Amino acid sequence: MSSNGHKSSRPIGKKLVVACDGTWQNGDAGFDKSPFSDPTAQIPSNVVRIVRALNHHDENGVPQISFYQRGLGTDGNLEDKLLGGMTGFGISEHIREAYAFVANNYDPSTAEELDIALKDESKVMDEIVLLGFSRGAYTARAISSLITDMGLLTKKGMEQFWGIFTDWKNQDVAGHESEWFKLNYPKVASDFKAKKGRDIIFTDPEYRDTLKANKLTRWGMPVRAVGVWDTVGALGIPKELNAKNVRPYAFVNTKVAQHIEYAFHAMAIDERRHLYSPTIWEQPDDIAPGQPAMLKKLKQCWFPGSHSNIGGSYPDASASVLSLAWMVSQLEDNGKILSFNQAYLDFVQDLACKWYADNKQPVRPWGFGTLYDSAIIKDPETLVQGVNPQVRTPGRYDEIDLKSGNPDPKKLLKGTNEYIHRCVRQRIEGGGPGIQVSDTGFFAFLYTLSGSFFSYLPKAWTTNKTLDRFLLAGKQALGLHPDLLAETKSYDPPALKNYTLVDGTTKGTGGVVYKAHDNGASLYEDELGSTEIRLLDRSTKFAKLEGPPAPAKV
Repeated sequence: MSSNGHKSSRPIGKKLVVACDGTWQNGDAGFDKSPFSDPTAQIPSNVVRIVRALNHHDENGVPQISFYQRGLGTDGNLEDKLLGGMTGFGISEHIREAYAFVANNYDPSTAEELDIALKDESKVMDEIVLLGFSRGAYTARAISSLITDMGLLTKKGMEQFWGIFTDWKNQDVAGHESEWFKLNYPKVASDFKAKKGRDIIFTDPEYRDTLKANKLTRWGMPVRAVGVWDTVGALGIPKELNAKNVRPYAFVNTKVAQHIEYAFHAMAIDERRHLYSPTIWEQPDDIAPGQPAMLKKLKQCWFPGSHSNIGGSYPDASASVLSLAWMVSQLEDNGKILSFNQAYLDFVQDLACKWYADNKQPVRPWGFGTLYDSAIIKDPETLVQGVNPQVRTPGRYDEIDLKSGNPDPKKLLKGTNEYIHRCVRQRIEGGGPGIQVSDTGFFAFLYTLSGSFFSYLPKAWTTNKTLDRFLLAGKQALGLHPDLLAETKSYDPPALKNYTLVDGTTKGTGGVVYKAHDNGASLYEDELGSTEIRLLDRSTKFAKLEGPPAPAKV
């Protein structure tokens, strides 16, 4: 599509796909070697699986070239596990690494060629797609902001990447001075200071104009799509720990970057850890007066489950397959942004069904997969995260004050385009199970920390149901949980207490609306996409079988 909304006939050179995984997720490793527990098989996240699902070429023969980036805290040692996982150490490196892949491979390769191509739709241009989960979702969104603000540096410009990136990162840091700019362009810097009475910073038009004039960057290309699973505010890191590492990135805020054409966000409606408050998108500002942003579509959809139910990596992957299928549908059904191998997606669904057989359970109906309790305390990281739980509030998130890092209750996000996935209604009306709660992991954590003090207690107690209930009560008394839901109870998400499910006739919403009690905006049910419908049909057939199907051949 061109900027005026008409169908574009522009030839595509290749599709560059960057996929950034979540913390402690490494699709290249067979085992998760946690310092807090024995090594366990690493269960792929949706980031891993969507990369594996990509066809090498789309339907028109255009190459789809992917770059997978493992998550923070995956170097295998305790220091990296703690620093990367709990403080965001390494986020700058991840942003630079993924950005460099795009900059080094994107065509047109020069500023002059790009300027010509932007005016002539017969010229070949590459397309950029950014994907991510959790802190990897934040990384993907940061890269989209970097491309919007800086463009893609040329080969000559990449020689100066560190200095330019540092200025971009610190654009809102009070007192930051661009030593790189003053050293390389002293006349521009001195003239600017004489005129404005301050040092030049990245957000000044003169900064980017200087980069363009010296052929250091290509600016103006669109980011075809950004698809993310459950982006969390402040990277899910306590303020006391994250100030040094991620506070400079506060400007990567809730607005969709202005050069993004399609923005898709799958979100967890049952995540309750306060450090994992979602970072909801809202409509972008204009690029310039009279020049609207490039956004063609923004869709954000709420799914049942916690953070990793949506992004993947839990043993029962049925819930994450739903959000994977949703993302694939968005990228297929909106102008064929990407092309996927349907046989591999069938294989992933079959593996989720096989998990039930392996655990001697019947195959569950569509939308009834296990919803895991993310607030279980089993190591130091989850101990920090489990305090002061908060129920998520779909449709009711406020803007974040960049100075304090806190929500501004006077400024409700606007134009968020939030929807509720159909499987939420399916689970509620069908009496699907609630969140699975078990604190044997919490006892095991205490057992590990206590050493000889509790060594006289039998380890078999870690599976004792009476002790389990005692520990749950203790956690509840300490405020480590909101309303606890045993899986034997019907699903009733606290996040939707502000809404009543009613029939709706609004076109394009699936005919169902969640009507708000507070006279605020209601939320509509999202329609299923093509891949979702196909996998739903397969799931319906599986639920009627005594056992799971043989995994599909890829």
